[in-house]
Amino acid sequence: MNLKSIEDYLDVYFITDAGFGYTHEEIAEMALKAGVEIIQFREKKMSTKKMYEVGKKLRKLTRDYDALLFVNDRIDVALAIDADGVHVGQDDMPAEITREIFSGYIGVSARSVEEAKKDEKYADYLGVGPVFPTRTKEDAGDAIGVETLKTIVEQVSVPVVAIGSINKQNAIEVLKVGVDGIAVISAIAGAENPEEEARELLKIVRSFKSKAKS
Repeated sequence: MNLKSIEDYLDVYFITDAGFGYTHEEIAEMALKAGVEIIQFREKKMSTKKMYEVGKKLRKLTRDYDALLFVNDRIDVALAIDADGVHVGQDDMPAEITREIFSGYIGVSARSVEEAKKDEKYADYLGVGPVFPTRTKEDAGDAIGVETLKTIVEQVSVPVVAIGSINKQNAIEVLKVGVDGIAVISAIAGAENPEEEARELLKIVRSFKSKAKS
Protein backbone atom coordinates (compact mmCIF):
# COMPACT_ATOMS: atom_id res chain seq x y z
CA MET A 1 0.00 0.00 0.00
CA ASN A 2 1.33 3.41 -0.99
CA LEU A 3 1.42 5.83 1.92
CA LYS A 4 2.46 8.93 -0.02
CA SER A 5 0.32 12.05 0.32
CA ILE A 6 -1.27 13.76 -2.67
CA GLU A 7 1.44 16.46 -2.68
CA ASP A 8 4.06 13.82 -3.42
CA TYR A 9 2.45 13.04 -6.77
CA LEU A 10 1.92 16.56 -8.07
CA ASP A 11 5.37 17.59 -9.36
CA VAL A 12 4.32 17.20 -13.00
CA TYR A 13 0.60 16.59 -13.42
CA PHE A 14 -0.01 15.37 -16.97
CA ILE A 15 -3.38 15.85 -18.66
CA THR A 16 -3.87 13.56 -21.64
CA ASP A 17 -4.95 14.94 -25.00
CA ALA A 18 -5.53 12.84 -28.11
CA GLY A 19 -5.12 15.83 -30.44
CA PHE A 20 -1.35 15.49 -30.86
CA GLY A 21 -1.19 12.29 -32.91
CA TYR A 22 -1.14 9.82 -30.00
CA THR A 23 -3.93 7.95 -28.23
CA HIS A 24 -4.59 8.76 -24.57
CA GLU A 25 -2.94 5.47 -23.62
CA GLU A 26 0.15 6.04 -25.75
CA ILE A 27 0.86 9.54 -24.50
CA ALA A 28 0.08 8.58 -20.89
CA GLU A 29 2.56 5.71 -21.01
CA MET A 30 5.30 7.98 -22.35
CA ALA A 31 4.78 10.32 -19.39
CA LEU A 32 4.64 7.43 -16.93
CA LYS A 33 7.87 5.94 -18.30
CA ALA A 34 9.53 9.30 -17.64
CA GLY A 35 8.46 9.17 -13.99
CA VAL A 36 5.24 11.22 -13.98
CA GLU A 37 3.09 9.97 -11.11
CA ILE A 38 -0.30 11.50 -11.82
CA ILE A 39 -2.35 11.35 -15.02
CA GLN A 40 -5.62 13.10 -15.74
CA PHE A 41 -7.82 11.60 -18.45
CA ARG A 42 -9.47 14.55 -20.18
CA GLU A 43 -11.80 13.95 -23.11
CA LYS A 44 -14.73 16.07 -24.27
CA LYS A 45 -15.73 14.32 -27.51
CA MET A 46 -15.84 10.57 -26.79
CA SER A 47 -18.97 8.59 -26.09
CA THR A 48 -19.36 7.39 -22.52
CA LYS A 49 -18.75 3.82 -23.63
CA LYS A 50 -15.50 4.73 -25.37
CA MET A 51 -14.39 6.80 -22.38
CA TYR A 52 -15.00 3.79 -20.16
CA GLU A 53 -12.96 1.54 -22.45
CA VAL A 54 -10.04 3.96 -22.68
CA GLY A 55 -10.29 4.71 -18.99
CA LYS A 56 -9.95 1.03 -18.09
CA LYS A 57 -6.72 0.87 -20.09
CA LEU A 58 -5.42 3.99 -18.37
CA ARG A 59 -6.39 2.52 -15.01
CA LYS A 60 -4.27 -0.57 -15.69
CA LEU A 61 -1.36 1.55 -16.95
CA THR A 62 -1.32 3.84 -13.93
CA ARG A 63 -1.47 0.89 -11.55
CA ASP A 64 1.43 -0.74 -13.39
CA TYR A 65 3.48 2.41 -12.78
CA ASP A 66 2.16 3.02 -9.23
CA ALA A 67 0.67 6.35 -10.33
CA LEU A 68 -2.63 8.09 -9.67
CA LEU A 69 -5.40 8.35 -12.27
CA PHE A 70 -7.86 11.25 -12.32
CA VAL A 71 -10.80 11.76 -14.66
CA ASN A 72 -11.76 15.24 -15.77
CA ASP A 73 -15.38 16.17 -15.04
CA ARG A 74 -16.95 12.73 -15.52
CA ILE A 75 -17.63 11.36 -12.05
CA ASP A 76 -19.57 8.45 -13.56
CA VAL A 77 -16.57 7.33 -15.60
CA ALA A 78 -14.25 7.81 -12.62
CA LEU A 79 -16.46 5.56 -10.50
CA ALA A 80 -16.82 2.95 -13.24
CA ILE A 81 -13.07 2.56 -13.78
CA ASP A 82 -12.12 2.92 -10.10
CA ALA A 83 -10.08 6.07 -10.69
CA ASP A 84 -8.20 7.59 -7.78
CA GLY A 85 -9.74 10.99 -8.31
CA VAL A 86 -11.83 13.41 -10.32
CA HIS A 87 -11.12 16.97 -11.37
CA VAL A 88 -14.00 19.40 -11.70
CA GLY A 89 -14.14 22.90 -13.10
CA GLN A 90 -16.32 25.82 -12.10
CA ASP A 91 -18.96 24.82 -14.67
CA ASP A 92 -18.92 21.12 -13.79
CA MET A 93 -20.55 19.37 -10.83
CA PRO A 94 -20.11 21.71 -7.83
CA ALA A 95 -17.20 20.73 -5.61
CA GLU A 96 -19.38 20.29 -2.52
CA ILE A 97 -21.69 17.87 -4.36
CA THR A 98 -18.74 16.03 -5.85
CA ARG A 99 -17.42 15.54 -2.32
CA GLU A 100 -20.76 14.03 -1.26
CA ILE A 101 -20.82 11.40 -4.02
CA PHE A 102 -17.15 10.66 -4.66
CA SER A 103 -14.88 9.29 -1.95
CA GLY A 104 -11.56 9.58 -3.77
CA TYR A 105 -9.34 12.58 -4.39
CA ILE A 106 -10.96 15.73 -5.74
CA GLY A 107 -9.24 18.47 -7.67
CA VAL A 108 -10.99 21.75 -8.43
CA SER A 109 -10.16 24.43 -10.99
CA ALA A 110 -9.92 28.02 -9.81
CA ARG A 111 -8.87 31.24 -11.52
CA SER A 112 -9.45 33.72 -8.70
CA VAL A 113 -8.95 34.01 -4.96
CA GLU A 114 -12.74 33.94 -4.53
CA GLU A 115 -13.12 30.64 -6.38
CA ALA A 116 -10.15 29.14 -4.59
CA LYS A 117 -11.43 30.10 -1.13
CA LYS A 118 -14.94 28.88 -1.97
CA ASP A 119 -13.80 25.38 -2.94
CA GLU A 120 -10.67 24.66 -0.94
CA LYS A 121 -12.57 22.94 1.85
CA TYR A 122 -13.83 20.33 -0.62
CA ALA A 123 -10.62 19.93 -2.62
CA ASP A 124 -7.51 17.83 -2.14
CA TYR A 125 -5.73 20.24 -4.46
CA LEU A 126 -6.60 23.25 -6.63
CA GLY A 127 -5.69 23.57 -10.30
CA VAL A 128 -5.06 27.29 -10.76
CA GLY A 129 -4.86 29.08 -14.09
CA PRO A 130 -4.46 29.57 -16.91
CA VAL A 131 -1.28 31.28 -15.71
CA PHE A 132 -0.18 32.08 -19.26
CA PRO A 133 -2.34 32.36 -22.43
CA THR A 134 -3.34 28.90 -23.69
CA ARG A 135 -4.94 27.46 -26.80
CA THR A 136 -5.34 23.93 -25.49
CA LYS A 137 -8.52 24.69 -23.57
CA GLU A 138 -11.00 26.78 -25.56
CA ASP A 139 -13.01 27.98 -22.55
CA ALA A 140 -10.01 28.78 -20.34
CA GLY A 141 -10.50 32.55 -20.51
CA ASP A 142 -7.82 35.18 -20.11
CA ALA A 143 -4.53 34.32 -18.41
CA ILE A 144 -4.49 35.18 -14.70
CA GLY A 145 -0.73 35.81 -14.50
CA VAL A 146 1.88 34.81 -11.97
CA GLU A 147 0.90 37.47 -9.40
CA THR A 148 -2.68 36.18 -9.07
CA LEU A 149 -1.31 32.64 -8.83
CA LYS A 150 1.00 33.78 -6.01
CA THR A 151 -1.89 35.42 -4.15
CA ILE A 152 -3.99 32.25 -4.37
CA VAL A 153 -1.10 30.09 -3.14
CA GLU A 154 -0.72 32.41 -0.14
CA GLN A 155 -4.45 32.43 0.62
CA VAL A 156 -5.30 28.71 0.59
CA SER A 157 -4.21 25.80 2.75
CA VAL A 158 -4.47 22.99 0.16
CA PRO A 159 -1.85 22.13 -2.49
CA VAL A 160 -1.92 24.20 -5.67
CA VAL A 161 -1.03 23.02 -9.15
CA ALA A 162 -0.44 25.72 -11.76
CA ILE A 163 -1.77 25.24 -15.29
CA GLY A 164 -1.78 27.16 -18.55
CA SER A 165 1.01 27.03 -21.18
CA ILE A 166 3.67 26.04 -18.66
CA ASN A 167 6.87 24.61 -20.14
CA LYS A 168 10.60 24.27 -19.52
CA GLN A 169 11.18 27.94 -20.23
CA ASN A 170 8.72 29.36 -17.67
CA ALA A 171 8.40 26.56 -15.10
CA ILE A 172 10.83 28.17 -12.63
CA GLU A 173 8.90 31.45 -12.73
CA VAL A 174 5.79 29.55 -11.64
CA LEU A 175 7.55 27.38 -9.07
CA LYS A 176 8.98 30.44 -7.33
CA VAL A 177 5.52 31.41 -6.02
CA GLY A 178 5.24 28.17 -4.05
CA VAL A 179 3.03 25.86 -6.10
CA ASP A 180 3.20 22.14 -5.39
CA GLY A 181 3.40 21.21 -9.05
CA ILE A 182 2.76 22.13 -12.66
CA ALA A 183 -0.02 20.73 -14.84
CA VAL A 184 0.82 20.37 -18.51
CA ILE A 185 -0.73 19.15 -21.72
CA SER A 186 1.05 20.39 -24.84
CA ALA A 187 4.46 20.74 -23.16
CA ILE A 188 4.57 16.93 -23.17
CA ALA A 189 1.97 15.81 -25.73
CA GLY A 190 3.15 18.31 -28.35
CA ALA A 191 6.87 17.66 -27.87
CA GLU A 192 9.05 15.96 -30.46
CA ASN A 193 9.99 13.40 -27.80
CA PRO A 194 7.21 13.40 -25.16
CA GLU A 195 8.96 10.98 -22.81
CA GLU A 196 12.19 12.97 -22.77
CA GLU A 197 10.29 16.23 -22.34
CA ALA A 198 8.40 14.82 -19.37
CA ARG A 199 11.66 13.65 -17.84
CA GLU A 200 13.21 17.11 -18.24
CA LEU A 201 10.18 18.82 -16.72
CA LEU A 202 10.30 16.48 -13.73
CA LYS A 203 14.00 17.21 -13.28
CA ILE A 204 13.34 20.97 -13.26
CA VAL A 205 10.52 20.72 -10.72
CA ARG A 206 12.20 18.24 -8.39
CA SER A 207 15.52 20.07 -8.48
CA PHE A 208 13.80 23.35 -7.61
CA LYS A 209 11.77 21.81 -4.77
CA SER A 210 14.81 20.03 -3.39
CA LYS A 211 16.81 23.26 -3.28
CA ALA A 212 13.86 25.12 -1.74
CA LYS A 213 13.74 22.61 1.12
CA SER A 214 17.47 22.72 1.83
